[in-house]
Amino acid sequence: MLNSLKRYGIALAFLLLVILLMLAGTLGVTSFGEKMFEDANITIQPKGERIEL
Repeated sequence: MLNSLKRYGIALAFLLLVILLMLAGTLGVTSFGEKMFEDANITIQPKGERIEL
């Protein structure tokens, strides 16, 4: 019983670490992209067709 709890605990800790690394990477790329466009003085306007339902 204790052995299986230890195994699941290590698996959950590893999963939490992977989730935190993915979140940090996503936030880092987002802030880098925003900073890059801010320095270039570019405003992004979405150009799409309006679909009337």
